[in-house]
Amino acid sequence: WEKRRERMKTTCRHCHSPGWADNFFTQYDAAVELYNRKFAGPAAKIMEKLSGAGAITPTPFDDRIEWTYFLLWHHEGRRARHGAAMMGPDYTQWHGFFEVARRFYTEFLPEAERLSPGVSTGIMGSGDHSWMSGARDEIRSEIEAIYRNIYSAPRSR
Repeated sequence: WEKRRERMKTTCRHCHSPGWADNFFTQYDAAVELYNRKFAGPAAKIMEKLSGAGAITPTPFDDRIEWTYFLLWHHEGRRARHGAAMMGPDYTQWHGFFEVARRFYTEFLPEAERLSPGVSTGIMGSGDHSWMSGARDEIRSEIEAIYRNIYSAPRSR
C-alpha cells in the first residue's frame, strides 16, 4: 500500500505542491481513522458480543440489526470515506458522517441494547461517545462563562 500511496502522491504532484498532496492524505487518513475508531470498531465489537451471547442468529441478514450494521458500514460509512477521498465535503459530512452518527446512535445502539441490555456500556463510556452523557458541571460553567464574555461585552460601533 505504501508504494501505491507514493505513486498516487506522484500523480497529485503533477498539478499540486508536495505539501498539498501530503496534507490531503493526512486529512483523508484522519477521516478514515475517525470512522474506524468511533463507529466501525465499536459496532463490530457489539456485533461480536451479540453473536457470542446468542442474541442474533448465525444466519446472515435475518436479524434487523444486521441490516443496520451493514448500512452503517456500506451505505453511510462508505459515503463518508469516499467523500473524504474525493474532497466532497457534502458527502463526507452530511451524506456521510452525519448519517453514520444518526444511524449509530438512534438505530444501531438502541437495537443492540434491546437485544442484550448493557452490551454497549464499555463502548459508550469512551471519550468518543462521552458527549451522550452530558458535560460535567465545571465544563458547562466554563462554556457559560465564554458565552457571557462574548455576548455581554460592550460592542464598539
